[in-house]
Amino acid sequence: MSKLETNTIDTVSGTSTLQVGSTNTSTITLGVSGDTINVPSGVTIANSGTATGFGGTNTPAFLAYVSGSNFSLPDSAYTKVIFNAEKFDTASAYDTSTGLFTVPSGQAGKYFLGGMFFMGGASAPRFILRMQLNNSSSLIFMDGEKTEPCTAFASTVASLSVGDTVQIDGNQTSGS
Repeated sequence: MSKLETNTIDTVSGTSTLQVGSTNTSTITLGVSGDTINVPSGVTIANSGTATGFGGTNTPAFLAYVSGSNFSLPDSAYTKVIFNAEKFDTASAYDTSTGLFTVPSGQAGKYFLGGMFFMGGASAPRFILRMQLNNSSSLIFMDGEKTEPCTAFASTVASLSVGDTVQIDGNQTSGS
């Protein structure tokens, strides 16, 4: 193996493409740990291959739901809703027995959170969906008068720290 030391590599006069590597090259490494590779303003990076290792993995992620056709929500009282089944949970961060999502170790950051209820069999109920942070402060709630059937959806983006918990509460005024 040989070493080439230089300050600038440029194309030959009259050409516009510089190729690094050839048909017998399998890996080209730019820099070493701790280096910064600078891409100046105005430069376009075009990818015709497979890009890996860029951006986040968008995890943790989960989708939880109430298994079965009915869920009982008392009249005029906030009640924590326990979604007792999951389609997926990449970090095992949602607990189907407590209804709590807990931010995993090393995963603090901005989270998109959403919740939805569907309620049938009631006429003109007041229906509230509330998302709670650490069982104390409301992240968001959806409140409105609806006619039957009623669908409530609320979403928000929140900055969460490791160990923070999120739960969804429901409240309705249609009776039992």
